[in-house]
Amino acid sequence: MMKPEMINLFAVPVAKSPIGRNYTDSELKYIESQLERPSKAIDNHASPNKNVLAHDELKDLQTIIQQHLDNYFKAVYNTSNNVALQITQSWLTLSRKGESHHSHTHPNSVVSGVLYVNVAGNDGINFYRNEENLWFELEPSETNYYNSYKIHVATKIGDLVLFPSSVKHGVNKVTEDIRRVSLSFNTFFSGEMGNPEFSNALRITTS
Repeated sequence: MMKPEMINLFAVPVAKSPIGRNYTDSELKYIESQLERPSKAIDNHASPNKNVLAHDELKDLQTIIQQHLDNYFKAVYNTSNNVALQITQSWLTLSRKGESHHSHTHPNSVVSGVLYVNVAGNDGINFYRNEENLWFELEPSETNYYNSYKIHVATKIGDLVLFPSSVKHGVNKVTEDIRRVSLSFNTFFSGEMGNPEFSNALRITTS
């Protein structure tokens, strides 16, 4: 019997790429300053400042991230509308030994991203399958693309990961004596959407 062709419908677009340079001393100094008095989150800590990329010290990083967002938007949406993804908020996350980042999504955002500043060994981000409508449960003898509940994307310092904000994700517990630091951000559409002839035209300005 011939092996059938497996056709994967409607992929979830996750992009991972290095930013292509080291962090500068001024960038690292600013990042550390924003984590001197971190706010307690559910299982780890975050910077009180939710617009860190707006600071002059991180302007170059914001430019690099925006270039990656533009490429992602072109590859995924490829729209004729005069619209782009604009960063709405950005913050730092700190996880120390014994801490983790609970599984969650990002409401009021189209694409979210994580830039890795310092990581542990075998570090990365976990993405979870949406099982809300799954009405059965089977124990896999071996996990694969089709039956996995969780997919781990390995990351290293300088990696940038972009993904749909509606996809549930989280981070494993840190087992090493380090300060795991990442920079996260949300985005939303900015510009013209839809088609006036279909009565669904919309202009959005994100401030």
